[in-house]
Amino acid sequence: MKSFKLNSIAIAAVAAMSIATVANVAEACSRFTLDTPHGVSTVRSLDWGDQLGNVAQVNPVGVKNVSETPKYKNAMEWTTKYHAIAQMEWDVFGGVASDAINSEGLAASLLYMYDSAKFIEAYQDSGAPAVSFLDVIRYITETYATTEEAVKAFNNNEWQIAWKDGLHGHEHGLHISIQDKSGDIALLQLNKGGEMVVYRGDTKSDLRVMANSPLQQDHRAYVEKVNLDDLAATGIPSSISSLDRNLRGLFNTQHVEFKEDASWAQTRGKLLSTYNAGNLIPQDLIDPTNGETYATWTQFVYNHQNGDFLFTNYDTRAQIGYNFNDTLGFTETMCADTVKQAEQGLQKAVFTQCAAQ
Repeated sequence: MKSFKLNSIAIAAVAAMSIATVANVAEACSRFTLDTPHGVSTVRSLDWGDQLGNVAQVNPVGVKNVSETPKYKNAMEWTTKYHAIAQMEWDVFGGVASDAINSEGLAASLLYMYDSAKFIEAYQDSGAPAVSFLDVIRYITETYATTEEAVKAFNNNEWQIAWKDGLHGHEHGLHISIQDKSGDIALLQLNKGGEMVVYRGDTKSDLRVMANSPLQQDHRAYVEKVNLDDLAATGIPSSISSLDRNLRGLFNTQHVEFKEDASWAQTRGKLLSTYNAGNLIPQDLIDPTNGETYATWTQFVYNHQNGDFLFTNYDTRAQIGYNFNDTLGFTETMCADTVKQAEQGLQKAVFTQCAAQ
């Protein structure tokens, strides 16, 4: 486990400076959620201009939590209802939960969405308990059992996103996907006029792929210009832009076929090769939409049904795994620095008490 020498205030200050300077660099990250003979599975990468870390944090049932949202009347307080594991990024984002999955097979993913930033000013406090972007992925997976349950609560104004609090005091556009073991998917985005839009779909819909800007309606307009049925892929663009990554992801996942008699390891390999063919970002390439460079630093693939989780650090191409079910006996919050442990040559993550932040 990484030893964090900075106190919480210093970490927040470093994260704020780092995030505040990369508004246009952030057109990165992708997420696939697909159905396989071994159950619904998700592949997710974190891509950024600076190298990223990753700590897997186990949050057992019964833990009391409070989200800090000073710009909102009501802050969310919750007690962990479902045992969950969150992927925490401390090196750049100062403790953001980027992805998580719980014991019921419900997962959630947080990705950058630059185009929503300009709508934050128009967003009105709904009066519901507000959840910080630092905590929202944890809150969803520790509170709800299905995508439908989480969305119904959101639509009933039982929780809201603390847009104006942003990340460590700086406003940023982000968006959230929620996906469960049945393949039900929801995408939450902030649109024009400060309106929250909730898209619904499943692993057969275009919500199976998630990228970054532009907003979903603009992604759909871009994809409509290309014939995804053309296996020759003559109209599939090659840049690392979010528009092109989303389109390539839809094309590749539309044509992938998972064999019923293949093992989970073989299926997982095919998931990763499908993802990496169109959505993994090599170092040093330039995004034509903003002239910036960023790369895939960390990636994980997990199965919503059997609990398998595999982490890859693309700085060294080291891998480490664990099974969700092996953590069910934990009664206190436990952590594993998967980047550090993978670099040490461990093949299975070792969870210990979390270092004080």
